[in-house]
Amino acid sequence: MNISNQIKGWFASLTIPFVLLVLWQVIVSLGYVPAIILPSPEKVFSTFMTNITQNDLLRHVAASLERVILGFIIGALGGFSLGLLMGLSRTAEKIFGPTFHVIRQVPVIGWIPLIVMMFQIAEIPQIIVISLAAFFPMTLNTLAGVRNVRKEYLELAAVNGFKGLKLIRRVIVPAALPSIVTGTTLSLGMSWAVMMAAEFFIDTSYGIGTRIQAGRSSFNMALVLVGIFTVGLIGYGLTITIEALGRAVNNGRDVHKEI
Repeated sequence: MNISNQIKGWFASLTIPFVLLVLWQVIVSLGYVPAIILPSPEKVFSTFMTNITQNDLLRHVAASLERVILGFIIGALGGFSLGLLMGLSRTAEKIFGPTFHVIRQVPVIGWIPLIVMMFQIAEIPQIIVISLAAFFPMTLNTLAGVRNVRKEYLELAAVNGFKGLKLIRRVIVPAALPSIVTGTTLSLGMSWAVMMAAEFFIDTSYGIGTRIQAGRSSFNMALVLVGIFTVGLIGYGLTITIEALGRAVNNGRDVHKEI
């Protein structure tokens, strides 16, 4: 893709945000919605800059990112391990599968009351909830990827005497990588989304969700919108980053070379 097409792509992606911004300004200017409910874009931007210059917003963002990264790593590793185990062993799927599928039917936020009662320290329940959000999509996608490894790869690996960990490391995981990358992307997205819900329902001193709650309690809708936009932009940035890493990993894999 040349530079001209890249620039056109950027402008195209900004079209809808620009239209929404203009529409927002028109609605506020004409007084269709009270300013206390929907502040002007200028007011929201001013609130954003104030929070940035005072390092207040950055402190909340850092706290949320720390929870998400830790919870995501725990949940994704657990999901990868269980998905790989069930994908390799029908017996393991019979043992763990029914319980897994029953538990995953419950919305993650539905576990919050029980988790909070079990773990009184504020950080632990939030990290557990975020881990659960990452765990389920990672498990499902890893399981699907392992089960869909092409038969020819397994036959060729058997001819070359690949067994056990060598077979898993050099054939099964590389062949299942596209599905694993998809699971990683979904897990990170779910972790970030659930983070805000966890911060809403679980008392904590810092976090973007906590900041949004503070704005709601004080009827400061500009602060609420700053929090919402921050969540959206950072979440989008995380998605782009993990997708780029996934493409790089997928482009570098060659199962035939491993066998």
